[in-house]
Amino acid sequence: MRHYRSLACVVLGLVALWGHGVATQSFPQTQAPSQPQATFRTTTSLVEVDVVIHDKKGDFVGGLTAADLQLFEDGKAQKIEQFYMVSHERGGQLIPVTGDRDVAPEDRARRIFVVMFDEGHLAHDSLMRSKAGVATFIKENIGPGDFGGIFLNGKMHNGRLTTSPAELLAGVSNVTVGFENRQSILSTFREFPRIPSEIDAMRISEGSIEVARRLGAAVCQEDPQSCALNGGLNQVENLIQQKSRLYVRQARILTYTTLQNLRYVVSRLSRIPGRKTLIFLSEGFFVEESRDDLLAVGADAARGGTTIYSIDGRGLIGAPSATSDALRTEAGRSTSFDSGEVAPFLLTSATGGLRIQNIDFIGRAFNIVVRDTSTYYVIGYRPDNAVMDGKFRKIEVKANVSGVNVRSRKGYAAVALPPMQAVREGWK
Repeated sequence: MRHYRSLACVVLGLVALWGHGVATQSFPQTQAPSQPQATFRTTTSLVEVDVVIHDKKGDFVGGLTAADLQLFEDGKAQKIEQFYMVSHERGGQLIPVTGDRDVAPEDRARRIFVVMFDEGHLAHDSLMRSKAGVATFIKENIGPGDFGGIFLNGKMHNGRLTTSPAELLAGVSNVTVGFENRQSILSTFREFPRIPSEIDAMRISEGSIEVARRLGAAVCQEDPQSCALNGGLNQVENLIQQKSRLYVRQARILTYTTLQNLRYVVSRLSRIPGRKTLIFLSEGFFVEESRDDLLAVGADAARGGTTIYSIDGRGLIGAPSATSDALRTEAGRSTSFDSGEVAPFLLTSATGGLRIQNIDFIGRAFNIVVRDTSTYYVIGYRPDNAVMDGKFRKIEVKANVSGVNVRSRKGYAAVALPPMQAVREGWK
């Protein structure tokens, strides 16, 4: 099938709309070809689904056609109207490949990478490791035609996307560790009176006296001397309640900031046509009260064509590592006190991305992202339910061939896409 993206849509969307009061221009319409031929373009009625298909060895499976796949929305089969494969060679441009003829230069697309530093959820060593990995990624993988952006301290560096590796590297150098971060507030859990997990802290902050009593009895039995020095069992229970409430209050603030930043980036990227890759650098965050908000962010990202990949800056976790925990020198970073890994997993799986962890050299983690985003299929369909009612709709893609693993976004928010807009390339 000969279905391609329009160059006009791609070029105008690539340097897109960061900040307020931007100069915008209307998104031009491409003229219909002289002979009947479907042209792949992003519209409010067309839903795009990026699909990665690997064999049992983990290698990408090429040469498939639309007939080899089935697509379901909320369990109902949908008609695939557009289908093509995209393959990118390092140092070149992203070229849609259909297999029936060579693709003309005007049909080429580009890769878009936004790296987001979640400073409030990166300890100092994690942030330094992440910065080094991002710098390596920029130097080795940002080629001609690729656009990138560095999101730090709640804003996009220079307020724009850029093709300049030097500008991207300058953004990375400006990233600094947060004044207060997740590991620093979790560190109090290791001090007397010890709290086993943030789940316990959450239950105590919600008024569970039973949990506070159980923990107080346990720590006083384990360390009677510290228990006596802190005023006895009743006072220890009070300390556990105070510590729990303080942690939950601080964690809520950090999580709120992260969610706001994610919403902002996802919203801006939704205005750019085509596939976008958001690389979220974070150790994870407190999500017990914000699961619905997090899933909503993932659904909006999926609708806007943004795939989210999360990279854990902690390196090897819970195993001997050159990257030591500040409080556990014998091993990699501990996760025994928190459940923050759930949040990045929910975010990435919703958009068809990956949660990458247990890698000390973050540059290698970026190589996994680049490989995963360099060759994939694109499916376009118009849902039978054409009403954009804002509800979440489940997507499932199945292959009619055996022995393959299919990965795609799990669904999307049924909302109309915003108008495709762009800033002038020189705007800052």
